[in-house]
Amino acid sequence: MASELIIQLQTQHGTFSCEKFDNFPSPKSAYVAICFTDNTASEQLAIHLKTELIRSIANLNNNFIISQPPCGGLAVRFNGCQALGIPDNLKLLIVVSDGMSSSLAEPTLLSWQHTVLPVLKIGNPYSLPHPFNIPNAVFWKANIDEVIPTIFGLVGISEEDQKIFISYRRSDTSDFAEQLFDRLNHEGFDVFLDRFSINPSVNFQNRLYQELADKAMVLLIESPNYQNSQWVQYEIDFAKKYRLGILAINVDNSPKVLSIDDEFRRNIVLNTSKKMNANLLDTLIIDIKQQHSIALYRMRNYLTTNIIAALQNVGANSNVDGLGFITVTNKKGNHTYKIWATPRPPRIDDYHYSDISKLPGDKIIIGPEFMEEKREMINRWLSQKSVVDFYTEGRILDLCNIVYP
Repeated sequence: MASELIIQLQTQHGTFSCEKFDNFPSPKSAYVAICFTDNTASEQLAIHLKTELIRSIANLNNNFIISQPPCGGLAVRFNGCQALGIPDNLKLLIVVSDGMSSSLAEPTLLSWQHTVLPVLKIGNPYSLPHPFNIPNAVFWKANIDEVIPTIFGLVGISEEDQKIFISYRRSDTSDFAEQLFDRLNHEGFDVFLDRFSINPSVNFQNRLYQELADKAMVLLIESPNYQNSQWVQYEIDFAKKYRLGILAINVDNSPKVLSIDDEFRRNIVLNTSKKMNANLLDTLIIDIKQQHSIALYRMRNYLTTNIIAALQNVGANSNVDGLGFITVTNKKGNHTYKIWATPRPPRIDDYHYSDISKLPGDKIIIGPEFMEEKREMINRWLSQKSVVDFYTEGRILDLCNIVYP
């Protein structure tokens, strides 16, 4: 079955209203409950967050549609939702507070045993009870929908680990690139910037391609001399060829990379220190986080769609199950394959998840077409040591002929 989302919102009386959505754009189905501390301001923030979350998901997938939940959508007590009885779906409890109240209208929230996410406004005082402790929290500054990229990561639309490659001309924008690098690192991103990320004696081109292949997005800092660099052109070409997300940051009305549409460009002005003012940087970082989530989703969706289309071309019927695996059976109908698609080079976590899924059938991982030589060698070794086969996107047709000869 395709993934689905059950989303519940606390009412003023502590019960939860329920909505169900089909074609949820995540490898796994999810249950999300949104609650709030005991005051009106927190309630309004929670309502707004739910509305914006649904809107943001719908913008990713036109087929994301509301449907009838098994309970009929009637308000139930917390922990009464049938989705909590599904062992393999993602479960997330969000608690929203404006900082003026630390008490909860529904005390059974404190017994929650799954992932929790306190959503809080930065700068306000908080004293929330366990398990809604501050270290687990995500903060917003101007609008609560700033936290949506974090939610996307927790429910599998993107990924919790965020990786970005900064492409820039050192002679033009070194100070700004370092400012961006530092801020994104503090926001939890794994950021590649050549000044800090490549050790002496390392093959620069190999490391460059390895880092690009592992990222979901490339930030291009357009500056007066940006396009005069051979390495910059390599980075742009790689990002476009392998469908990485691209966001151009145009500095002080510099020449534009003509192959990038203005939709994927942000214009900025640097101050006399060749950096961005703090408030403008805050806005840019929020935008980058949102675009990164969208880019990673699109990469995964593109790969999954290509695999399903290739299987259809050889006559095989396939579907995506509730655990996110593409499921296909051979012509005789007596052997099943479970395919896990990952938009970035597979990691040991992908093999572990495929191996422990306990689903019947052969397990297969398909990763992106380009993979740096050492990374591909490690994946070949992992596949030999486990019960999970490994293919790159460039070998999808080979896989189809094996699965459905």
